[in-house]
Amino acid sequence: MSAVGETLATALFLSGLAACCLVLLPRTPPQIRFSVAVAGLAAWVVPWGWIHFALPSSSAAAPLVEWLGTTQSVAPLAAEPRVDASGALGYLLAAAFVVGLSLFVRDCLALRRCLRGWRARSRSGEHLRALLPRELAAVAAEIRIVEGSGVAAASGVLTPTVWLGDRHTEAQRKLSLIHELTHVRARDPAWVGLIAAVRRAYWWNPLVAYLARQAILMIESTCDHRCAAELGKDHYVSQLASLLLAATTPAPLVATIGTANVDVQRLRLLGQPLRVRARDVVLLVALAVTGTAAAALAVVERAVPVADAAPLGIELPATPAGSALASLLRAANAGDSTALAELLGAYTPQELRLPLPHTSGDARVVEVLRSEPLRIEYVVESRGSGARYVGAIAVADPASAKITELSTKLLAW
Repeated sequence: MSAVGETLATALFLSGLAACCLVLLPRTPPQIRFSVAVAGLAAWVVPWGWIHFALPSSSAAAPLVEWLGTTQSVAPLAAEPRVDASGALGYLLAAAFVVGLSLFVRDCLALRRCLRGWRARSRSGEHLRALLPRELAAVAAEIRIVEGSGVAAASGVLTPTVWLGDRHTEAQRKLSLIHELTHVRARDPAWVGLIAAVRRAYWWNPLVAYLARQAILMIESTCDHRCAAELGKDHYVSQLASLLLAATTPAPLVATIGTANVDVQRLRLLGQPLRVRARDVVLLVALAVTGTAAAALAVVERAVPVADAAPLGIELPATPAGSALASLLRAANAGDSTALAELLGAYTPQELRLPLPHTSGDARVVEVLRSEPLRIEYVVESRGSGARYVGAIAVADPASAKITELSTKLLAW
Protein backbone atom coordinates (compact mmCIF):
# COMPACT_ATOMS: atom_id res chain seq x y z
CA MET A 1 0.00 0.00 0.00
CA SER A 2 1.25 3.52 -0.77
CA ALA A 3 2.23 5.95 1.99
CA VAL A 4 -0.85 8.13 1.33
CA GLY A 5 -3.21 5.17 1.30
CA GLU A 6 -1.64 3.72 4.42
CA THR A 7 -1.93 7.05 6.24
CA LEU A 8 -5.61 7.42 5.36
CA ALA A 9 -6.42 3.79 6.21
CA THR A 10 -4.71 3.96 9.60
CA ALA A 11 -6.30 7.30 10.50
CA LEU A 12 -9.72 6.03 9.41
CA PHE A 13 -9.41 2.93 11.59
CA LEU A 14 -8.14 4.77 14.68
CA SER A 15 -10.67 7.60 14.45
CA GLY A 16 -13.41 5.05 13.82
CA LEU A 17 -12.44 3.33 17.08
CA ALA A 18 -12.65 6.68 18.87
CA ALA A 19 -16.09 7.39 17.40
CA CYS A 20 -17.34 3.93 18.45
CA CYS A 21 -16.02 4.56 21.96
CA LEU A 22 -17.93 7.84 22.19
CA VAL A 23 -21.13 6.18 21.04
CA LEU A 24 -20.77 3.24 23.44
CA LEU A 25 -19.90 5.40 26.46
CA PRO A 26 -22.57 8.15 26.49
CA ARG A 27 -22.50 8.65 30.29
CA THR A 28 -18.78 8.63 30.89
CA PRO A 29 -17.36 11.85 32.44
CA PRO A 30 -16.67 14.53 29.80
CA GLN A 31 -12.92 14.64 30.52
CA ILE A 32 -12.58 11.03 29.37
CA ARG A 33 -14.79 11.56 26.33
CA PHE A 34 -12.79 14.66 25.40
CA SER A 35 -9.54 12.67 25.52
CA VAL A 36 -11.05 9.99 23.27
CA ALA A 37 -12.29 12.57 20.75
CA VAL A 38 -8.91 14.35 20.67
CA ALA A 39 -7.11 11.01 20.18
CA GLY A 40 -9.36 10.30 17.20
CA LEU A 41 -8.61 13.71 15.70
CA ALA A 42 -4.86 13.31 16.34
CA ALA A 43 -4.90 10.16 14.20
CA TRP A 44 -5.47 12.40 11.16
CA VAL A 45 -2.44 14.57 11.98
CA VAL A 46 0.16 11.76 12.14
CA PRO A 47 1.80 10.86 8.77
CA TRP A 48 1.56 7.10 9.37
CA GLY A 49 2.77 6.09 5.92
CA TRP A 50 6.05 7.96 6.30
CA ILE A 51 6.96 6.81 9.82
CA HIS A 52 8.90 3.54 9.95
CA PHE A 53 10.72 2.04 12.91
CA ALA A 54 12.85 -1.00 12.23
CA LEU A 55 12.35 -3.82 14.73
CA PRO A 56 15.30 -6.25 14.81
CA SER A 57 14.42 -9.92 14.67
CA SER A 58 16.25 -10.38 17.98
CA SER A 59 13.83 -8.01 19.70
CA ALA A 60 11.53 -9.52 22.32
CA ALA A 61 8.57 -7.83 20.59
CA ALA A 62 9.34 -9.34 17.17
CA PRO A 63 7.22 -12.50 17.68
CA LEU A 64 4.25 -10.36 18.73
CA VAL A 65 4.60 -8.10 15.68
CA GLU A 66 4.86 -11.17 13.43
CA TRP A 67 1.77 -12.69 15.04
CA LEU A 68 -0.19 -9.49 14.55
CA GLY A 69 0.72 -9.55 10.87
CA THR A 70 2.67 -6.34 10.47
CA THR A 71 1.97 -4.53 7.21
CA GLN A 72 5.45 -2.99 6.99
CA SER A 73 8.47 -4.71 5.54
CA VAL A 74 11.87 -3.58 4.38
CA ALA A 75 11.43 -2.20 0.87
CA PRO A 76 13.71 -3.83 -1.74
CA LEU A 77 16.06 -1.42 -3.41
CA ALA A 78 16.48 -3.36 -6.61
CA ALA A 79 12.82 -3.83 -7.44
CA GLU A 80 11.53 -3.08 -10.89
CA PRO A 81 10.25 0.49 -11.18
CA ARG A 82 6.48 0.69 -11.29
CA VAL A 83 3.86 3.37 -11.66
CA ASP A 84 2.60 4.72 -8.33
CA ALA A 85 -1.17 4.45 -8.54
CA SER A 86 -1.56 6.65 -5.46
CA GLY A 87 -0.23 9.74 -7.23
CA ALA A 88 -3.69 11.02 -8.12
CA LEU A 89 -4.91 10.43 -4.56
CA GLY A 90 -1.94 12.38 -3.22
CA TYR A 91 -2.67 15.34 -5.50
CA LEU A 92 -6.35 15.32 -4.54
CA LEU A 93 -5.48 15.27 -0.85
CA ALA A 94 -2.99 18.12 -1.29
CA ALA A 95 -5.63 20.17 -3.11
CA ALA A 96 -8.11 19.50 -0.29
CA PHE A 97 -5.54 20.68 2.25
CA VAL A 98 -5.04 23.92 0.31
CA VAL A 99 -8.80 24.53 0.38
CA GLY A 100 -8.89 23.74 4.12
CA LEU A 101 -5.99 26.08 4.83
CA SER A 102 -7.76 28.87 2.95
CA LEU A 103 -10.92 28.31 4.98
CA PHE A 104 -8.98 28.32 8.26
CA VAL A 105 -7.19 31.55 7.35
CA ARG A 106 -10.56 33.09 6.52
CA ASP A 107 -11.92 32.00 9.91
CA CYS A 108 -8.90 33.47 11.72
CA LEU A 109 -9.34 36.79 9.92
CA ALA A 110 -13.04 36.82 10.80
CA LEU A 111 -12.19 36.12 14.44
CA ARG A 112 -9.65 38.95 14.40
CA ARG A 113 -12.23 41.39 13.04
CA CYS A 114 -14.72 40.24 15.66
CA LEU A 115 -12.25 40.75 18.52
CA ARG A 116 -11.27 44.17 17.18
CA GLY A 117 -14.92 45.18 17.15
CA TRP A 118 -15.43 44.01 20.73
CA ARG A 119 -12.33 45.86 21.94
CA ALA A 120 -13.33 49.06 20.16
CA ARG A 121 -16.59 49.24 22.11
CA SER A 122 -15.50 47.77 25.42
CA ARG A 123 -14.18 49.00 28.75
CA SER A 124 -12.20 47.42 31.55
CA GLY A 125 -14.08 45.04 33.82
CA GLU A 126 -11.36 44.31 36.39
CA HIS A 127 -13.69 45.38 39.19
CA LEU A 128 -15.72 42.21 38.51
CA ARG A 129 -12.97 40.08 40.07
CA ALA A 130 -14.64 40.81 43.39
CA LEU A 131 -17.41 38.42 42.31
CA LEU A 132 -15.01 35.52 41.83
CA PRO A 133 -13.80 32.78 44.16
CA ARG A 134 -10.14 33.11 45.17
CA GLU A 135 -8.71 30.52 42.73
CA LEU A 136 -10.40 32.14 39.71
CA ALA A 137 -9.68 35.72 40.79
CA ALA A 138 -5.96 34.91 40.44
CA VAL A 139 -6.28 33.72 36.82
CA ALA A 140 -4.18 35.94 34.54
CA ALA A 141 -6.73 37.21 32.03
CA GLU A 142 -8.00 40.63 31.02
CA ILE A 143 -11.70 41.24 31.63
CA ARG A 144 -13.54 43.51 29.16
CA ILE A 145 -17.19 44.63 29.20
CA VAL A 146 -18.60 45.02 25.69
CA GLU A 147 -21.24 47.73 25.35
CA GLY A 148 -24.59 46.88 23.79
CA SER A 149 -23.83 43.15 23.62
CA GLY A 150 -24.83 39.88 25.26
CA VAL A 151 -21.53 38.18 24.48
CA ALA A 152 -19.78 35.82 26.90
CA ALA A 153 -16.53 34.44 25.47
CA ALA A 154 -12.84 33.89 26.13
CA SER A 155 -10.07 34.41 23.58
CA GLY A 156 -6.31 34.35 23.39
CA VAL A 157 -3.68 31.82 24.42
CA LEU A 158 -0.67 33.78 25.64
CA THR A 159 -2.65 36.86 26.71
CA PRO A 160 -6.22 35.64 27.29
CA THR A 161 -9.18 37.99 27.45
CA VAL A 162 -12.69 37.41 28.80
CA TRP A 163 -15.44 39.31 26.98
CA LEU A 164 -18.76 40.02 28.77
CA GLY A 165 -21.71 41.93 27.35
CA ASP A 166 -23.35 44.65 29.40
CA ARG A 167 -26.83 43.24 28.73
CA HIS A 168 -26.44 40.44 31.29
CA THR A 169 -28.07 40.60 34.68
CA GLU A 170 -25.78 40.59 37.71
CA ALA A 171 -26.38 36.85 38.30
CA GLN A 172 -25.75 36.06 34.63
CA ARG A 173 -22.62 38.19 34.62
CA LYS A 174 -21.17 36.33 37.59
CA LEU A 175 -21.98 32.96 36.05
CA SER A 176 -20.51 33.98 32.68
CA LEU A 177 -17.37 35.33 34.29
CA ILE A 178 -16.80 32.14 36.31
CA HIS A 179 -17.52 29.99 33.25
CA GLU A 180 -15.15 31.85 30.93
CA LEU A 181 -12.31 32.09 33.45
CA THR A 182 -12.66 28.36 34.05
CA HIS A 183 -12.13 27.94 30.29
CA VAL A 184 -9.05 30.17 30.45
CA ARG A 185 -7.59 28.26 33.41
CA ALA A 186 -7.99 24.99 31.47
CA ARG A 187 -6.41 26.56 28.32
CA ASP A 188 -9.55 25.74 26.36
CA PRO A 189 -9.09 28.56 23.78
CA ALA A 190 -5.94 26.81 22.57
CA TRP A 191 -7.76 23.49 22.29
CA VAL A 192 -10.58 25.14 20.33
CA GLY A 193 -8.07 26.63 17.88
CA LEU A 194 -6.33 23.28 17.30
CA ILE A 195 -9.61 21.42 16.85
CA ALA A 196 -10.85 24.05 14.38
CA ALA A 197 -7.60 23.72 12.39
CA VAL A 198 -7.97 19.94 12.06
CA ARG A 199 -11.66 20.33 11.19
CA ARG A 200 -10.83 22.75 8.38
CA ALA A 201 -7.91 20.63 7.11
CA TYR A 202 -10.32 17.70 6.72
CA TRP A 203 -13.42 19.70 5.80
CA TRP A 204 -14.52 16.85 3.52
CA ASN A 205 -14.35 14.19 6.26
CA PRO A 206 -17.60 13.51 8.19
CA LEU A 207 -15.76 11.44 10.81
CA VAL A 208 -13.48 14.37 11.65
CA ALA A 209 -16.54 16.64 11.81
CA TYR A 210 -18.22 14.32 14.31
CA LEU A 211 -15.14 14.04 16.52
CA ALA A 212 -14.60 17.83 16.43
CA ARG A 213 -18.20 18.46 17.52
CA GLN A 214 -17.85 15.96 20.34
CA ALA A 215 -14.55 17.49 21.48
CA ILE A 216 -16.08 20.98 21.67
CA LEU A 217 -19.15 19.63 23.46
CA MET A 218 -16.95 17.88 26.02
CA ILE A 219 -14.91 21.07 26.59
CA GLU A 220 -18.12 22.91 27.41
CA SER A 221 -19.53 20.06 29.49
CA THR A 222 -16.33 19.78 31.54
CA CYS A 223 -16.46 23.51 32.23
CA ASP A 224 -20.17 23.29 33.13
CA HIS A 225 -19.56 20.53 35.68
CA ARG A 226 -16.73 22.48 37.32
CA CYS A 227 -18.86 25.61 37.52
CA ALA A 228 -21.83 23.64 38.87
CA ALA A 229 -19.61 22.27 41.63
CA GLU A 230 -18.62 25.85 42.52
CA LEU A 231 -22.06 27.52 42.36
CA GLY A 232 -24.41 24.65 43.11
CA LYS A 233 -25.92 22.46 40.42
CA ASP A 234 -29.55 23.64 40.58
CA HIS A 235 -28.62 27.32 40.59
CA TYR A 236 -26.10 26.88 37.79
CA VAL A 237 -28.52 24.93 35.56
CA SER A 238 -31.30 27.50 35.92
CA GLN A 239 -29.01 30.47 35.28
CA LEU A 240 -27.27 28.71 32.39
CA ALA A 241 -30.61 27.95 30.73
CA SER A 242 -31.66 31.61 30.86
CA LEU A 243 -28.24 32.71 29.65
CA LEU A 244 -28.26 30.30 26.70
CA LEU A 245 -31.67 31.52 25.59
CA ALA A 246 -30.20 35.01 25.15
CA ALA A 247 -26.90 33.80 23.70
CA THR A 248 -25.50 35.50 20.62
CA THR A 249 -23.78 33.92 17.65
CA PRO A 250 -20.60 32.04 18.72
CA ALA A 251 -17.13 33.20 17.76
CA PRO A 252 -16.00 32.31 14.21
CA LEU A 253 -13.69 29.41 15.15
CA VAL A 254 -16.38 27.75 17.28
CA ALA A 255 -18.99 28.29 14.59
CA THR A 256 -16.62 26.60 12.11
CA ILE A 257 -16.92 23.29 13.94
CA GLY A 258 -20.70 23.26 13.54
CA THR A 259 -21.98 22.91 17.10
CA ALA A 260 -25.66 22.48 16.32
CA ASN A 261 -27.82 21.93 19.44
CA VAL A 262 -24.72 22.09 21.65
CA ASP A 263 -26.55 24.15 24.27
CA VAL A 264 -29.34 21.58 24.58
CA GLN A 265 -26.77 18.80 24.88
CA ARG A 266 -24.89 20.72 27.58
CA LEU A 267 -28.02 20.97 29.71
CA ARG A 268 -28.81 17.30 29.13
CA LEU A 269 -25.32 16.24 30.22
CA LEU A 270 -25.62 18.37 33.35
CA GLY A 271 -28.80 16.52 34.26
CA GLN A 272 -27.36 13.02 33.80
CA PRO A 273 -25.39 11.08 36.41
CA LEU A 274 -21.90 10.63 34.94
CA ARG A 275 -19.70 7.86 36.24
CA VAL A 276 -17.16 5.26 35.12
CA ARG A 277 -18.46 1.71 35.47
CA ALA A 278 -16.42 -1.47 35.40
CA ARG A 279 -17.63 -2.36 31.90
CA ASP A 280 -16.64 1.13 30.74
CA VAL A 281 -13.10 0.54 31.95
CA VAL A 282 -12.96 -2.83 30.17
CA LEU A 283 -14.22 -1.25 26.94
CA LEU A 284 -11.77 1.66 27.17
CA VAL A 285 -8.84 -0.70 27.76
CA ALA A 286 -9.89 -2.97 24.89
CA LEU A 287 -10.21 -0.08 22.46
CA ALA A 288 -6.93 1.45 23.66
CA VAL A 289 -5.08 -1.85 23.13
CA THR A 290 -6.64 -2.27 19.69
CA GLY A 291 -5.71 1.27 18.70
CA THR A 292 -2.16 0.88 19.99
CA ALA A 293 -1.74 -2.36 18.06
CA ALA A 294 -3.06 -0.74 14.87
CA ALA A 295 -0.68 2.20 15.28
CA ALA A 296 2.23 -0.18 15.87
CA LEU A 297 1.41 -2.16 12.74
CA ALA A 298 1.45 1.07 10.76
CA VAL A 299 4.91 2.19 11.83
CA VAL A 300 6.87 -0.91 12.86
CA GLU A 301 8.76 -2.89 10.28
CA ARG A 302 10.54 -6.10 11.07
CA ALA A 303 14.10 -6.11 9.77
CA VAL A 304 15.01 -9.29 7.95
CA PRO A 305 18.39 -10.60 9.22
CA VAL A 306 20.99 -11.91 6.83
CA ALA A 307 20.66 -15.37 8.25
CA ASP A 308 16.97 -15.41 7.35
CA ALA A 309 17.51 -14.36 3.73
CA ALA A 310 16.49 -16.61 0.88
CA PRO A 311 18.90 -19.55 0.22
CA LEU A 312 21.76 -18.62 -2.06
CA GLY A 313 21.40 -21.70 -4.24
CA ILE A 314 24.48 -23.88 -4.84
CA GLU A 315 27.52 -23.76 -2.59
CA LEU A 316 29.79 -20.89 -3.56
CA PRO A 317 33.61 -21.10 -3.65
CA ALA A 318 35.40 -20.12 -0.45
CA THR A 319 37.27 -17.29 -2.15
CA PRO A 320 37.17 -13.50 -1.61
CA ALA A 321 35.07 -13.17 -4.79
CA GLY A 322 32.75 -16.01 -3.70
CA SER A 323 32.28 -14.41 -0.28
CA ALA A 324 31.54 -11.05 -1.90
CA LEU A 325 28.90 -12.69 -4.15
CA ALA A 326 27.30 -14.39 -1.13
CA SER A 327 27.19 -11.06 0.75
CA LEU A 328 25.72 -9.34 -2.32
CA LEU A 329 22.95 -11.94 -2.67
CA ARG A 330 22.06 -11.80 1.01
CA ALA A 331 21.93 -8.00 1.04
CA ALA A 332 19.83 -7.85 -2.16
CA ASN A 333 17.39 -10.53 -0.97
CA ALA A 334 17.01 -8.80 2.42
CA GLY A 335 16.70 -5.31 0.89
CA ASP A 336 19.63 -4.09 3.01
CA SER A 337 20.45 -0.79 1.28
CA THR A 338 23.34 0.00 3.62
CA ALA A 339 25.13 -3.26 2.91
CA LEU A 340 24.52 -2.90 -0.84
CA ALA A 341 25.96 0.60 -0.84
CA GLU A 342 29.07 -0.61 0.99
CA LEU A 343 29.60 -3.58 -1.33
CA LEU A 344 29.07 -1.63 -4.54
CA GLY A 345 30.55 1.69 -3.45
CA ALA A 346 27.32 3.60 -4.17
CA TYR A 347 26.33 6.82 -2.45
CA THR A 348 22.70 7.06 -3.59
CA PRO A 349 20.07 4.46 -4.57
CA GLN A 350 20.25 5.72 -8.15
CA GLU A 351 23.90 4.69 -8.34
CA LEU A 352 23.19 1.07 -7.43
CA ARG A 353 23.59 -1.27 -10.40
CA LEU A 354 23.13 -4.89 -9.41
CA PRO A 355 24.57 -7.85 -11.38
CA LEU A 356 21.40 -9.73 -10.39
CA PRO A 357 17.77 -10.02 -11.55
CA HIS A 358 15.83 -6.81 -10.96
CA THR A 359 13.57 -8.54 -8.49
CA SER A 360 14.60 -8.83 -4.88
CA GLY A 361 14.09 -11.41 -2.19
CA ASP A 362 14.31 -14.46 -4.49
CA ALA A 363 17.66 -14.44 -6.34
CA ARG A 364 19.89 -17.56 -6.14
CA VAL A 365 23.00 -18.86 -7.88
CA VAL A 366 22.37 -21.99 -9.98
CA GLU A 367 25.81 -22.41 -11.58
CA VAL A 368 29.37 -21.14 -11.21
CA LEU A 369 30.94 -20.71 -14.67
CA ARG A 370 34.39 -19.59 -13.59
CA SER A 371 36.00 -19.03 -10.24
CA GLU A 372 39.17 -17.16 -9.41
CA PRO A 373 40.28 -15.81 -6.03
CA LEU A 374 39.35 -12.22 -6.93
CA ARG A 375 36.78 -12.83 -9.71
CA ILE A 376 33.79 -15.08 -10.23
CA GLU A 377 31.38 -15.67 -13.12
CA TYR A 378 28.02 -17.26 -12.35
CA VAL A 379 24.45 -17.90 -13.46
CA VAL A 380 21.80 -16.44 -11.16
CA GLU A 381 18.06 -17.16 -11.31
CA SER A 382 14.98 -15.27 -10.19
CA ARG A 383 12.68 -17.63 -8.30
CA GLY A 384 9.65 -15.53 -9.15
CA SER A 385 10.01 -15.20 -12.93
CA GLY A 386 12.44 -18.02 -13.66
CA ALA A 387 14.65 -15.63 -15.64
CA ARG A 388 18.37 -16.42 -15.62
CA TYR A 389 21.28 -14.02 -15.87
CA VAL A 390 24.99 -14.48 -16.46
CA GLY A 391 26.91 -12.26 -14.10
CA ALA A 392 30.44 -11.54 -13.03
CA ILE A 393 31.96 -9.64 -10.14
CA ALA A 394 35.49 -8.90 -8.99
CA VAL A 395 36.96 -7.59 -5.76
CA ALA A 396 40.03 -5.40 -5.37
CA ASP A 397 42.03 -7.53 -2.96
CA PRO A 398 41.58 -10.48 -0.57
CA ALA A 399 41.23 -8.20 2.45
CA SER A 400 38.34 -6.17 0.99
CA ALA A 401 34.81 -7.26 0.10
CA LYS A 402 34.17 -4.12 -1.95
CA ILE A 403 33.21 -4.99 -5.52
CA THR A 404 35.24 -3.17 -8.16
CA GLU A 405 33.92 -4.82 -11.34
CA LEU A 406 30.53 -6.21 -12.25
CA SER A 407 28.54 -7.26 -15.32
CA THR A 408 25.28 -9.05 -16.06
CA LYS A 409 23.48 -10.40 -19.12
CA LEU A 410 20.02 -11.93 -19.47
CA LEU A 411 19.73 -15.51 -20.69
CA ALA A 412 16.65 -17.06 -22.29
CA TRP A 413 14.04 -18.57 -19.93
